[in-house]
Amino acid sequence: MPPNAPQVICLTEHHMKTEGRANVNFGQYTLGSAYCRQTYKQGGVCIYISKNISFKAINLDQYIKEKDFEICALKICEVLNCFTVICIYRSPTGDFNYFLNNLESILHKTCKPSSHIISCGDVNINYLDDNTRKHILDSLLASFGLFSTVKFPTRIFHQSCSLIDNIFINIYNHDFFVHPHINGLSDHDGQIITFFNSARVVPRNTFTIARKISKQSIKIFTLFLSYENWEDVSFGKRC
Repeated sequence: MPPNAPQVICLTEHHMKTEGRANVNFGQYTLGSAYCRQTYKQGGVCIYISKNISFKAINLDQYIKEKDFEICALKICEVLNCFTVICIYRSPTGDFNYFLNNLESILHKTCKPSSHIISCGDVNINYLDDNTRKHILDSLLASFGLFSTVKFPTRIFHQSCSLIDNIFINIYNHDFFVHPHINGLSDHDGQIITFFNSARVVPRNTFTIARKISKQSIKIFTLFLSYENWEDVSFGKRC
């Protein structure tokens, strides 16, 4: 894997089926968490993660409703930090209230004082416009300490452009940089966020010297005590 390759890749509208996703070879990445549509075509969300990173998938199936709210998540715990990565897709025709209410429930569940949240995906709310849905979503996210980081268009089509894909974080103690990635595979450009001072720390091997205590060692210790000359030992009296 190239040294600057992303450690986590989130995809929306992957179009995969549950029975076929195991056949997808993503190089040095493993499928960490995913949702595939059962009724409608296309859609879906998934998270691929570098094979050298330990993670735990988070089951959010109870909140999912196709088109209205498609979501998957996983948790990464490194030596210094814990990150919860959430990938979301909401269809343009999806029920906005359902999306909002269930997102709030999930944030109540996942937002902990010690956990950093990285929530990304296509929510189909244009952040280039001053619109009501944008303000409502921002208010909800702000109540959990999350804010949007993408400031550039993510979909350019003919003479129009929009910012409907975003990355929301609650990470204030790390410097970060967000930039577009034009991949030529989709009508949406990718977004890459890099955290500069959150490098992984590889624990060093440490050695500890410990005294082994057993019945035999206690007997030997007692024997040595019996040979000890106690004449020069003074005992004080506590008041």
